[in-house]
Amino acid sequence: MPAPAHRPLSEAAVRAAVAQTLRQIAPEVDLSAIPDTANLRRECDLDSVDFQNFVIGLGKSLHVAIADRDAAGLVTLAGCLDLLVHCHSATTD
Repeated sequence: MPAPAHRPLSEAAVRAAVAQTLRQIAPEVDLSAIPDTANLRRECDLDSVDFQNFVIGLGKSLHVAIADRDAAGLVTLAGCLDLLVHCHSATTD
């Protein structure tokens, strides 16, 4: 689970952070054209280093620590939302 933060994360905040982080790594990607359940690594042509940078950048952008064991859950936008909004909110209640 991500480390608890001072505030719950909203779906809009996570979506914006994913888009911003992906733009830094793969500026040619149009996230609005990618379904929430699509594999971001495949759709954005991210290699393992790019994906690791995505996870690190997402954590920095949202001010949360993302454990290595949780990184695989961030491979889709739906997974990002599930892990960072739903699970994260449960750890801050």
